[in-house]
Parts: sequence; structure tokens; C-alpha cells
Amino acid sequence: MKWPALFVVLPALLCACQDQEARAQNAALQARVEALETQVRALQDTEVTALPADVGKVTAQAAAQNCANSLTRELETFRQNGLDRRYPTAAQLALPPACTDQRVNWVARGAQEYTFTITDSGGLELARQSGS
Repeated sequence: MKWPALFVVLPALLCACQDQEARAQNAALQARVEALETQVRALQDTEVTALPADVGKVTAQAAAQNCANSLTRELETFRQNGLDRRYPTAAQLALPPACTDQRVNWVARGAQEYTFTITDSGGLELARQSGS
């Protein structure tokens, strides 16, 4: 084969090879995209089913636990800052803002110990804290 003919045929062969390679890369990329889309759909389906059945109940429990944690912090801070290392009396304690609209029930309350619960309007216990 002569050199000038080789320069005419060689680019045509290279273009044909590149075209097949590009098609193969596009097919592989399309397969990856489809696999990722399948995974995303599966995750979205899982998220929908993973939601709690009663979001209101979960929210109420979280609010009650937040109140219980804040109230415990208030009680322990009073005790640590006092000279006699006792918990506050009812008259000395104001409920923290996190306990607004919460039902705080004192199970035990003394100078050296406390136990309280946070309940919903039906009396169901949502949170409990104790200290001594």
C-alpha cells in the first residue's frame, strides 16, 4: 500500500474505532445512570415507610424530653450553687420555658431527691427524670 493511500484509509479506520468506543462508553454510562436511578427510588420508598406512624406523638415525646432535661438542669444548677446542697422547694423553682404547655407531675420531691414525670393530656407518661 502506498503512503498517500494509507493517510486516506487510516483516519477512516480511526474514526470507526472511536465511534465504537464512544458507543460503548455511552452504553456503560447509561447503565450506571439507570442503576443509580433504581437506588434513588429504593431510598425514597424506604424514607416514606420509615416515617413514624404518628408524627404528633413523636413531637410530643421530644417536647416532653426537652422539658425534662431543662427542668433537671434547673434543679441541679440550684443544688450545685446552694450552700446546703439541696434541691429547691416549690416556691423557689420556676419551670423553665421548655416546660410551657407541659404537664409536670412530681412523684417525689425533697431536699435531697426528686422524681417527676411529663405526661400528655390523657395521662400517658412521655418522660421521667430523677435525681438524688
